[in-house]
Amino acid sequence: MALFRNILSKRTNAFDGAKAHNDFSYIKIGRVEYNSWMNVGVPVGDIIVSERELVHIYADHKRELDSLAIDAFTYVSAIINECVEIRSDNRGGYYFTCGSLREDGSKTADSAVVELEELWFEDKRVYVIKTARPMKWDRLIKYELLCVKPRA
Repeated sequence: MALFRNILSKRTNAFDGAKAHNDFSYIKIGRVEYNSWMNVGVPVGDIIVSERELVHIYADHKRELDSLAIDAFTYVSAIINECVEIRSDNRGGYYFTCGSLREDGSKTADSAVVELEELWFEDKRVYVIKTARPMKWDRLIKYELLCVKPRA
């Protein structure tokens, strides 16, 4: 039995913000690969998101996501794939950041952030997405910088 899938099932509420059918249904959305720039600061592991969390992200950010004409899965996937910095807080959380202070120069500008938590499923390390949201740079730069994408 697989721990998680690579695609969303047809029976999902992740696109409309309604209650999730299965709170423990996980979807693989990415991976921290061995010998990648991410692996400098973060150990190798799959990045997964629950249907429940996708419903939560869509419900909380419906207006922004609808204005971009994307769903929560696409939003989270884009941030993971376009991530340029990874930061860590003192509780063991990881922040994958899309956008950069160097590009904007403003500490009050928002950056798209996915917050992840490291967990273990059986003997496999995974990173579970806790939330995705815009975050001000003046708050984000308080977290420890673990690694930066080359030429970002």
